[in-house]
Amino acid sequence: MKGKILILEDDIVLAEQIAKVMKRYEYQVLLTVNSDQFFDELRMFQPDVILLDVFLIGSRLNGIQVLKHLKDNMDLNYKVIVISGEVTSTQISEIRALGAYHFIEKGSAFSTNQLLLHIENAITLKHQEEEHIGLQIEYINLKKQFTRSFPFIGESAAIKKVREQINKLSSVDEDLFLLGDTGTGKEVAANYYYINSHRFGKPFHTVNCSALSESLIESELFGHVKGSFTSADRNKTGFFEECTNGILFLDEVTNLSPIAQAKILRAIENKEIQVVGGNLKKVNTRLIFASNADLSKLADQKTLRRDLFYRIEGNIVELPPLREREEDILLLISYFFTSYSPQYSVIDNLDLPALKGDLLSYSWPGNIRELRNFCKFIMINESKISNSTILKHLQHKAHHNQGTDEFNLERYMRINTLKDSVASFERDYLLHHLNQNNWRVSQTAKAIGIERTTLYKKMKSLSITGQFNED
Repeated sequence: MKGKILILEDDIVLAEQIAKVMKRYEYQVLLTVNSDQFFDELRMFQPDVILLDVFLIGSRLNGIQVLKHLKDNMDLNYKVIVISGEVTSTQISEIRALGAYHFIEKGSAFSTNQLLLHIENAITLKHQEEEHIGLQIEYINLKKQFTRSFPFIGESAAIKKVREQINKLSSVDEDLFLLGDTGTGKEVAANYYYINSHRFGKPFHTVNCSALSESLIESELFGHVKGSFTSADRNKTGFFEECTNGILFLDEVTNLSPIAQAKILRAIENKEIQVVGGNLKKVNTRLIFASNADLSKLADQKTLRRDLFYRIEGNIVELPPLREREEDILLLISYFFTSYSPQYSVIDNLDLPALKGDLLSYSWPGNIRELRNFCKFIMINESKISNSTILKHLQHKAHHNQGTDEFNLERYMRINTLKDSVASFERDYLLHHLNQNNWRVSQTAKAIGIERTTLYKKMKSLSITGQFNED
């Protein structure tokens, strides 16, 4: 069957003649004689093409009214060919404005062969449009999938600036260099660039450069030809070539040798790669680099070639540590608990704003990764989550890490006012000693040389809450 044709025509003789010809050419045909019968059959039959008369004697709606109803109320992709007798130029203009695919005049000039050609073309166009719509839907769903898998969460000024920088670079199709401590979300940022670039939907590969041995780096990145070295028993396509027209994410790029970095620079500047044992190949690969080195060390010739550094210097985006985006911690922890809740079937009973002070008192040296694993650990090990549950695990974490969590003067220096800086230090100081004394208030007060009542007042003013132990 080539397609389905629904005919609305009050001239039964003509309609049957057209139907006979259409069936001979393997079309499925259904005849209707008035608008009510037409709409009764329309949804069930789901035609590819509608053949529509204008003057429909004895019908509640004429052809133009039917056409208008199709345009205003129907969401399916119909191709309408209007076949009618004498109509005015105004009516023809209206028919075209209402979305009819074609108009054919009845009479001596009418040809079934011509009609067949228009029907065939209309069905071809319909299938092309549906394929395009299908690709659009697939594209949108893929984008949603990536966004769900790599959500770029945060409303702090610091993370808004990062998103703005990445959006600018992706919009002009420039390479990107992500700098940030371990766990700050460099992979998420790389995927955010990909999602918002015109290269989305094209190949995207992540390569952990620190996991590649020196002997395999060039082969993996640029490919090799059979026989180029002892174990090269076949041709291999490298990541650069695989990602042409797409994006290659080189994580921990500073671990690559200077020779490999030089070849990467050539790929950036000349859009070509040297295949190991082979010829030069043209590529159109956008690059995203990432490193946990700080900016001052990045320009060190021992870390990154100076010529490569100068090439991408203007495209560096620094991801802030979690301690510099404190207003995002509640958003992140809420997202993690919500994400893990279906998997671990945990009843959620939280008042996160009440825990803000406690959550901010910890420096989160492992950044977002540490926060995510913290939430996941609680979800796995607790049957019900409450504020006291989170606080218990947070106190344990702080106590466990107190020896490794170094004093960070910069934390207090970043606070604008002296009053707030002093309050932040006092809070951290008291939390430290409370943890050391297992939250025994009297014991803690004695250890730091103040009265028990004074300690309680300080704790209240600094919003320190927890499971206190009486001495």
